Amino acid sequence: MREYLSNEYSFEVESIRHFEEIKSPKELSTFDGILCENKYTDKEGFNVTSGRNLINFSIDHSIKKPIIILGEVEVDYGNYVSLPSRFSLRDVSLQLIKSLGVTEEELRHLKMPDYIQVEISNFYQLSNPCCDIYIKMTKTGEDHYVKRIYADDVLDKDIVRRYEDNNLTHFYVQKEDFEKLMGQILSQSLSKVVKAFKQGSKVLETSSDTYEISQNLLNDMGITPQTVKLAKTSIVAMQKTIAGSKKLMPLLRGLLENETSYAFKRNYLISLFFYQVIPNLGWGRGDQLKQTMDKVCYICFFHDIVLRDEELLKIHDSEDLAAADITANQKKLVLEHANMCTTLLQEISGIPSGIDVIVRQHHGALNGIGFPDVYTSNLSPLAICFIVIEKYVVEILKCLENREKLKLNSILLELDDFFHLSSYRKIVFELKSLINPN
Repeated sequence: MREYLSNEYSFEVESIRHFEEIKSPKELSTFDGILCENKYTDKEGFNVTSGRNLINFSIDHSIKKPIIILGEVEVDYGNYVSLPSRFSLRDVSLQLIKSLGVTEEELRHLKMPDYIQVEISNFYQLSNPCCDIYIKMTKTGEDHYVKRIYADDVLDKDIVRRYEDNNLTHFYVQKEDFEKLMGQILSQSLSKVVKAFKQGSKVLETSSDTYEISQNLLNDMGITPQTVKLAKTSIVAMQKTIAGSKKLMPLLRGLLENETSYAFKRNYLISLFFYQVIPNLGWGRGDQLKQTMDKVCYICFFHDIVLRDEELLKIHDSEDLAAADITANQKKLVLEHANMCTTLLQEISGIPSGIDVIVRQHHGALNGIGFPDVYTSNLSPLAICFIVIEKYVVEILKCLENREKLKLNSILLELDDFFHLSSYRKIVFELKSLINPN
């Protein structure tokens, strides 16, 4: 919506995630107009009536700016207007023009040019564009727009990459096609996230740029919906425990709010496999099993919490570290991060006991420094379980990112060859059992 309003009418748009982020009436009054969703669902699953809250706030503080609520709310009086739940971008823009009192003369100055630029990365997920796509060429001081991709042509990331290799940063579309194209891009980036199919023995394929962890994908990995529910419930409980930490809570919030990131997907998948296999490992029942399960979420989401760069998150051994093009400070951070995360966790009261030991050992080093040459059996059983599951998940995500066919049995065979000790191979066996229950 921001891109549409900026390109269509040259509006300057500032996005705020939730109305609650507004600190004062003065801050709100600096805007010429305000758009707000009528409600949203918070992290704990509760519906928040953000539209009604915003209106009450503006009334209490005598804010006279036009407010448009996106979604039905009974507020059509004064400066407050609501749009039906099924609104289009054009509906929003027309109402905004009306509420702001933009004249026809002003509108002519705001209207977009004949060709609108769209950042080229937006086309990674577009398979058959709904309109013609142009590139801009400048000759003798004039811009010329040359059609390079026709409507309904086959388009994929490799084709887009070839244009990028020629230093092209934007495609262009005719202004009458812009809204339709942006709708298509949004639709495909949401619906074409994961396409799972079976071919022989457990084969999955997905698109690399906006892939997500869908239940279809999880089903084929042996992860049940009940396990997903358990993991999500545990994440909420963990947030409540960590809420008082000024050091850890901002790091955790940044991780959990970015569900499309590599860090979130990796940690989330590790937790799901953990929850799925632990009951089968003979580590107790009832309260004893629950105490073990309570540790999982903390281990999975805090073991690398100080590593903010994806490049650093993908370093798992000494070979990866030697090959990485990173600074000396980054190398030091990678080598010591397990110990650093442990220190942060030790400052938090109320978390399950023993988590610090497992986080310190999560790369196989007892002291939490560096990477061992070989894995040994003198680690915590939970640390051993983590090491095996993380390697499994890392290989899965590599395939998904590279748009390769995901053969889970092949990955598990590689784990069999990689891990030689029985304590590690036991975890591999349980992972195999998830996709080959017989």
